[in-house]
Amino acid sequence: MVLNDKKAELIGAIIGDGCIRYKPKISQYYVEIVGDPKQEKEYFKHLTEIFWNELKLKTHIKIRERGLRLKVYSKSFVEYLVYELKMPCNKEKCQNIFIPEEILQNKKLLKCCIRGIVDTDGSLFLANKGYRKDYPTIEISTTSKRLANQLHDKLSQDFRIGFRNYKQADYNRIYRISINGDRMVNRWHKEIGFSNKRIIDRYQKLKESGPTGI
Repeated sequence: MVLNDKKAELIGAIIGDGCIRYKPKISQYYVEIVGDPKQEKEYFKHLTEIFWNELKLKTHIKIRERGLRLKVYSKSFVEYLVYELKMPCNKEKCQNIFIPEEILQNKKLLKCCIRGIVDTDGSLFLANKGYRKDYPTIEISTTSKRLANQLHDKLSQDFRIGFRNYKQADYNRIYRISINGDRMVNRWHKEIGFSNKRIIDRYQKLKESGPTGI
């Protein structure tokens, strides 16, 4: 499979909030992405179009366990992710996921992949900085140290970012990368952008809020 912008964005969505199920012994081969049934139906249509237009794969979308779930069954696609891109699967994914090297070394593909990560597992909000209560921030959270370091290294080349990690009780350590401030958030919108209407609407609302917005 030859990677392009759309496929890189799709792989970013899988990295951000996807499950890669690879169980040859019981013939289970699928990818699942989970979203918000109230806010992300349009985004899931966008992902459906990529799956079909780029890979000729049909999606199955259901609302289950209070989540919007998109599932694609394909042995060849799952094996491409596992064997060609070397992506971790099953229970090993969350703490070990990373951006594949083929994408990491191509700046255009990387931006598309990061867009997919933020669309599924990122947020845009106003932070309270004390001196200012409406400080625009894009934030990505992950339990994968490798992914966090990749994002830190690549994004810090073009953006002013924040980077921190913490651990609570028996939970996995969480790494957070943030893009902060009006200028940086606007640059993100221009250079990387969003495909998820949930975040696009949030960005437009902040833009329209006047001098205290972005």
